[in-house]
Amino acid sequence: MKKQSDTGFHIGIWGWLGALLPALIATGLYFISGSSRAFSDWYALNLYPLWVGSVGRLFGFFPFSVNELGIYILIALGLFWLARDITRLIRRRCRPHWWKRWLWTLCAFGGAMWLVFMLGCGINYNRTNFAEANAMPLAGGTSEELYYLCEILTEEANQRQDAVQRDEKGIMQLTSDISAESVKAMRRLAADYPSLGGFYPQPKPVFFSEFMSHENISGMHSPFTSEAQYNRLITPYNIPHTVCHELSHLKGYMREDEANFVAFLACINSDSPEFNYSGYVLAYIYATNALYGASQEKFGKVRGKISPVIEKDMAENSRYWDQYKTVIAEVKEKMNDSYLKFNRQEDGVKSYGRIVDLMLSYYQEEIQNRIEGLNR
Repeated sequence: MKKQSDTGFHIGIWGWLGALLPALIATGLYFISGSSRAFSDWYALNLYPLWVGSVGRLFGFFPFSVNELGIYILIALGLFWLARDITRLIRRRCRPHWWKRWLWTLCAFGGAMWLVFMLGCGINYNRTNFAEANAMPLAGGTSEELYYLCEILTEEANQRQDAVQRDEKGIMQLTSDISAESVKAMRRLAADYPSLGGFYPQPKPVFFSEFMSHENISGMHSPFTSEAQYNRLITPYNIPHTVCHELSHLKGYMREDEANFVAFLACINSDSPEFNYSGYVLAYIYATNALYGASQEKFGKVRGKISPVIEKDMAENSRYWDQYKTVIAEVKEKMNDSYLKFNRQEDGVKSYGRIVDLMLSYYQEEIQNRIEGLNR
C-alpha cells in the first residue's frame, strides 16, 4: 500500500480493495445468514461461543466498560481530526487529495466495524429463536387467558414485595452483587436450557449512565467487546432483569422478546429475592400493558390487585423516566426501531413486548387450570 507523501495521499487499487474487503465480507454474511437459518444456527452454536469466550475474556479483565471508553476516544479523535482538517482547509494548507484520506479511512473503519458487528451479533438475529429451539408453542392467547396470566404475575409479585429491602420512601434497594448474581442466575438456568451454558463475562455499570437515560436506554450489550452493560441510575427493580437481558444477548439470543423472556426465567429461578422481585414486576408490567390493549375492563380488575408497595416502585420508575422525555430520547427510539427492523425484527421496538406470548406459553397449563376451575 502506498503511502503518505509530501504531495498528498496516494493509494492504489489494492489499498482500496483492502479498505472495502471487510465491508464486502460483512455484507455477504448479512445476506447469507438472512437466507440460511442452518448457517446462522451453525454459527451461533459453534463459532459464536468462541467469539464471546475470547473477546469477552479479553475485555473482561478491565473493571470498567471498555466499550464506553472506546466510544469517548473515537468521538474525541474524530472531532480532533475534523477540526484539524477544517483549520487547514480555511488556511489553505490542506495537502492535495486530503479528501481521499478521509474517504479511505471511513471506508476502512466503517467496513471493519460492520464486519465485527456481524461476527459479534448480526448473524445471530437469524438463528432459530428460543421458543422454537425449546418447543414452546406460540399460538397467542385470548383476553381471558391474558387476564389470568396477569393475575398469576400479580400474585407472584405481591408475595415477594417484603423480601427486598426498601429505603425510607418505600422504594426497593439493591444490596446484592448484581454482576455476580446475574451470572449465577444465568448459569443456573442453563441446567434446563443448555444453549445458555458456557462462559459469561461480568456485567458492568456504565460510568456516565445519564447519557443512557437521555437516550432512554436501560442496558446494552457490545458486539465489539462482548460486554454486558447497564444503566446504574435507573430504578433499582429494573436492574436485575436488565442485566440478565443483556447477558442473554451474549448467548446469541438477539431478539428482544426472547432476551426479555430469558431474563424473566433467570430472575424468577434465581436464589436472590431481589432478582425474583425484578423478574415478576417487569413481567407484570409487560403483561398488563398487553391486557390494557386487549380489554380495559379486565385490565381494571387486575390492576386493582397489585400491592400499593409495588405501586410505589412503578411510580418511581415513571418519575425517573419522565425527566428524560426529550427530543434525544425520541430520536434514539426511532433509531433503535430502525435498527431492529434492519435486523429482521419486523415489530421494531414493539418486539420487546412480545415476551407476553412466551409467558402465555410458559404458564399455559396453570392458566387453563384456572379457567377450568372457574367453569366447573
